[in-house]
Amino acid sequence: MLESIQLVKSFGDVTAVRGVSLVIKPGEIVGLVGASGSGKSTMLNLLAGLVDATEGTVKLNGERVKGPSEQLVPGHPHIKLVHQEYQLMPNVSIRENIAYSLRFYEKRYQDYRIDQLIGLCRLEAVQHRLPRQVSGGEKQRTAIARAIAEKPAVLLLDEPFSHLDLPNRELIRGMLLDLVRHEKTACLFVTHDSTDALSIPSRIGILQDGHLVQLGAPMDVYRRPYNAYVAQMTGPANLIRAKHLPLMGIIHAYQPNALACVRPEQIRLSDRGRFGGTVRNVFFKGAFIEVEVEMNRFVNLTFLAPSSEKIKVGQLVGLEMSPEAVHWMRGSAS
Repeated sequence: MLESIQLVKSFGDVTAVRGVSLVIKPGEIVGLVGASGSGKSTMLNLLAGLVDATEGTVKLNGERVKGPSEQLVPGHPHIKLVHQEYQLMPNVSIRENIAYSLRFYEKRYQDYRIDQLIGLCRLEAVQHRLPRQVSGGEKQRTAIARAIAEKPAVLLLDEPFSHLDLPNRELIRGMLLDLVRHEKTACLFVTHDSTDALSIPSRIGILQDGHLVQLGAPMDVYRRPYNAYVAQMTGPANLIRAKHLPLMGIIHAYQPNALACVRPEQIRLSDRGRFGGTVRNVFFKGAFIEVEVEMNRFVNLTFLAPSSEKIKVGQLVGLEMSPEAVHWMRGSAS
């Protein structure tokens, strides 16, 4: 189990991580989501023991993880961090890259473990090629295989899907789930992509300016975001001031500037809708379309409709939503 306790990291006058406490259990995947500059990468380096904390502690199975100022070689042998750049050795094969992590083990175990990892990471077809001869997704899977070769207690991933096309993203997503189940590894990855954050981990945390502002199951965080930042980091959101809700037939008892979140899928197209407006944009998304509607100069809404709907820019549409679709946010509107 990896645990951070009130972690703080400052670089001069800039505080990148502010009092973050987090627990990651064996066999669990946690996603850490945030905008650029929110402290995600600094948090990874703190958890890996590659950066000294200004305040707070990192513990692995109850023992404190030392920072680089306390030991000759930075890092912890049972915590592995996979960087965005993969950091593969360029002049040896994919198989030899993985073997390097097992160089101190006897040959029979090396061969057994390498074959196991190559199968787990779907690298059979490219295992004898050089890194420059394989795709970005295959490099990523090699970097992960090398990181888990010695069965670490914790695997940390820095933006593992950012350079990958959709088929490779789906492949690595499935591989990660298999890996965590098979190896019982505690896994944390950081991302700014809401699709990855919601679909893979059992819990997600949202970092805002170094603060962990919300932590919970993906569905709970998505449906009940703490503030506007959390709402926007976890997917499309209509952020509506209380004073505008009566236009939609919603009665409430909140202050005029209180902020509500309504997800696009909770707004329905209706010929007899209680409110509506003019279509400004239509975006084809495959199975559905995303439609932007201008109600007035203060309020724009986004809703989803089946892609079979014939909706055009400039069209007047009627809309419906239930009062239960409105989530009042406790945090500030920022």
